[in-house]
Amino acid sequence: MKLTEKASLLYGVEYPADSGQRHYDFEIRLATVGDNIDVYESPEIIGGGVSNMRVNTAILATCLLSLGTIPKESITPELLATAMVDSDYDVLQKAQDDLKKKLRRPSPAESAGASGSQSSSLGSTESQKTESVQ
Repeated sequence: MKLTEKASLLYGVEYPADSGQRHYDFEIRLATVGDNIDVYESPEIIGGGVSNMRVNTAILATCLLSLGTIPKESITPELLATAMVDSDYDVLQKAQDDLKKKLRRPSPAESAGASGSQSSSLGSTESQKTESVQ
């Protein structure tokens, strides 16, 4: 199963440069450890100095499956760094976070609720938590 997230950027990415054509809709896949390794080992990252923003932008470029009608091979860290505003960077990071949440292991309470076999001691604990919050 390939998890992806589809959404839209707020401000878009202009492509080609100086064309006035902005691309908003994107599809992104979840970044893997391998993506991180590839980025850290790429000469562009090493030669440009390592910063979290540079690395994360390169990972986002790798994971973007589509961005409007921009050809996949043109979705590069350089394009994102020069044609995307920081608010849209946040949108892409949020999409990555949303994908990670889809993979999280359900909490015991969620699992029990889904199966209908919640224990009575858990139920009383949940009631106490609710009462203390109110």
